[in-house]
Amino acid sequence: MRATMEVAIITTDAALTALADEWLQLWRRSPDATPFQSPMWLLPWWRHFGSNELQVITLRDGGKLEALAPLYVLRDDSESLGLFLGTGVSDYLDVLATREQCEVIIDALTKIDCQMWDLQQLRPNIPILETPSPDGWNENVEDQDPCLVLSLENFQMSTHFQKKLRYYQRQGQFTFQEASAENIDSMLQSLFELHAARWQRRGLPGVLADETTQQFHRDAARRMLDAGALRMYAMHIGNRVRGVFYGFAHHDTVYYYLSGYDPDLEKISIGNTLVAHAVDEAIRDGAKVFDFLRGAEEYKYAWGAKDRMNRRRQMFR
Repeated sequence: MRATMEVAIITTDAALTALADEWLQLWRRSPDATPFQSPMWLLPWWRHFGSNELQVITLRDGGKLEALAPLYVLRDDSESLGLFLGTGVSDYLDVLATREQCEVIIDALTKIDCQMWDLQQLRPNIPILETPSPDGWNENVEDQDPCLVLSLENFQMSTHFQKKLRYYQRQGQFTFQEASAENIDSMLQSLFELHAARWQRRGLPGVLADETTQQFHRDAARRMLDAGALRMYAMHIGNRVRGVFYGFAHHDTVYYYLSGYDPDLEKISIGNTLVAHAVDEAIRDGAKVFDFLRGAEEYKYAWGAKDRMNRRRQMFR
């Protein structure tokens, strides 16, 4: 690590917002980053869900932003807990930093007034998971949630699956529309309504039901669209939207975040048809990986996706 590396901690909303352009450039050049470390995702998250103290660690070299750890601290009387921005709604959490830079970040975060850091949804083998704790700190590392990942290199759907999809497509006469600046608001509204309709059949509200969550996704999805990272498709049957795929892309990976579809059409496998379209588009764009994200649902295995276990690292004094 060069001696010129400058460590700073951002503690105000204004300073974090002012960092957006540099942050975006850093995210774009970080090969192992996911959409959940981007300013398009985390600035809206802090705006809609954040509370207590920002503690975003930045590393600069010659004035250029070289690393960023998006953190905050919750305080309750005499207790304090450090977390990543994005905790809860993000399938992967991480810093934007090399292995060497993570040593500086770990050193910096352990100097912040915080009793425990609870770093969740860490992919295996990333530097922030493997960087040792400093003297005087203990840690607990455990499995957290499985994410299912499908390799698109030499990918081919099984003949049986292709026949089923062609049959369902003939039954429905589907057409697809991609998100744009003109239709994104209406497409998101369709996503919220269709997602809710499926969960209401089970007597549950679903994860998109409350107004704050919807406003967060309106904000984040538009920012993702502007940055070229949104992958969102509406499925039309006739003049009605019957399904919506909501995902993201970065480097060689497409991420399937959520979908909504008409529960009356489950019998024609409308969910798999949505995924098939998104997979085709990902392959056409040159993606090598289709990430189904958290959850071990059976349909993901039917596509050939494989488990990858997220980890949780808790560091405490």
